[in-house]
Amino acid sequence: FKCASRRTCDAWVTGGPLRDESGVAEGTGQQLSVQQLAQISDAALDSAYGYGRSSPGNTFGWQANLKSAAFAKQMIDRGVTDIEAISDAIHKGWNVTAQAFVKNPDQFDDSKTMAPEKLQAKIAQRQKLMTQQYAQLPEDEKEKDRVVARAMLQAITGEQGVAEAKA
Repeated sequence: FKCASRRTCDAWVTGGPLRDESGVAEGTGQQLSVQQLAQISDAALDSAYGYGRSSPGNTFGWQANLKSAAFAKQMIDRGVTDIEAISDAIHKGWNVTAQAFVKNPDQFDDSKTMAPEKLQAKIAQRQKLMTQQYAQLPEDEKEKDRVVARAMLQAITGEQGVAEAKA
């Protein structure tokens, strides 16, 4: 499917945006790395929730952003524009990092400096959320994944999500 005069399309029949030989979506002019998308995710969450920015490195926040970005990028690169589907992928990516944290928190640099009671609270919180599928999450937790999904979809394709386009 190709849009007339190579204009940006609001929707695709199948397959998502047309891509050039390097895999760059037409109209975006660039291919974003997982690291760049993790920074976009980090900025979006900080803007929405005031979390503060994580620094690239071996912290839970940065590693969760990387894994979530990789899972979201796979979906978006396949042409998925549904915010809920991308959010589900983001939660699955976060889960990979959360499982690693719960299994061995000491592998993350930031856990080594946490007070024991704060560390135990983080483990309990992450363990609870990682056992739930995206669809089972409370709305406030789903919205965190949606914030990231919207930011990544916009960055990669320049489009709003299908579920949220021009209400």
